Amino acid sequence: MKKRPSLKDIAKLAGTSKVVVYTVLKGRENKGIFVSKKTKEKILKIANQLGYVPPKSAKELFTGRSDTIGIIFHRLTPYFSSLVELIQIEALKNGFEITPYITNGNWKLEKHYLELCRDGRVDGIVTIAHTDKSIELYKEYTKPPFNLKLISYGPPIEGISTIQFDEEKAGRLAASHLIEIGCKSFAFFGGERNSGRCNGFINYLKEKGFEPVIFVKDKFVGYYDDGLKLAQEFFSQKEIPEGVFSNNDILGAVLIKEAKKRNIKVPERLAVIGCDNTEVCLYTEPELTSIDTNIKKTAKKTIELMKKLISGEKIPQITKIDVKLIKRKSTERR
Repeated sequence: MKKRPSLKDIAKLAGTSKVVVYTVLKGRENKGIFVSKKTKEKILKIANQLGYVPPKSAKELFTGRSDTIGIIFHRLTPYFSSLVELIQIEALKNGFEITPYITNGNWKLEKHYLELCRDGRVDGIVTIAHTDKSIELYKEYTKPPFNLKLISYGPPIEGISTIQFDEEKAGRLAASHLIEIGCKSFAFFGGERNSGRCNGFINYLKEKGFEPVIFVKDKFVGYYDDGLKLAQEFFSQKEIPEGVFSNNDILGAVLIKEAKKRNIKVPERLAVIGCDNTEVCLYTEPELTSIDTNIKKTAKKTIELMKKLISGEKIPQITKIDVKLIKRKSTERR
């Protein structure tokens, strides 16, 4: 089955009516409607095999829809909070409510929320940011008997519909701009070594004859506290690169702050580019150049794809959103 099993599905396989199935699953047999032991056992066995979960609401029971979309994310960073807000706006325009679930990066909590959503409280789920177990969980819960309708925001996952901004292009745009303003040495800062934005940045520079540095850790670094520690290590190097592309705007802001402490002038000595083009860019001094990942279009496309998925239509395996460079003073060299 490609959808969450219903009373109708069980009734058809059991060769009985929805009323009888409902009576058995609610434990009300022999209270007005007689159900034989054989029929009861057959219904329970089929329900178990199909992975049937009782609907959360009466509305979903009769219509097959809750008109609600779940969003699973890990932390309310400036970027993710803006993205969730925009997804909510687009959802409301299309007759959907949203229900947010915050995991704080805990895969067990993520699994818990996926399990909750089996009861029909949401028609589909958007996942934003991943834990170490996320890919395994998404593959499990989008297959029988669970059959959750899920779209993942982020790197492509085999067998899962994903939406992402063009990370390779983001990295190449950042590298091109740093070369354009006269930088001779370069580094990618934070995030993950094999991310699309890192690969795009590094590959472009290598094509132009440069040997950039990848300044990352074994684990993902994208938030302030870990970013601050990484920045302190970065500025402890004997030779500090002239141009840096940070994995996100938070890390770009951290680099500018730490550079100031060390009397390293930005952008004269160190040019910094962020990624996401959040409000954080306007809070730094100088203001941070960044890659605009077009989250308005991302939110609109996410709901558009989710509507199709809920309706049973096929959607692309990967949907990419275009990006552009927003120049500000952190790379403004005369």
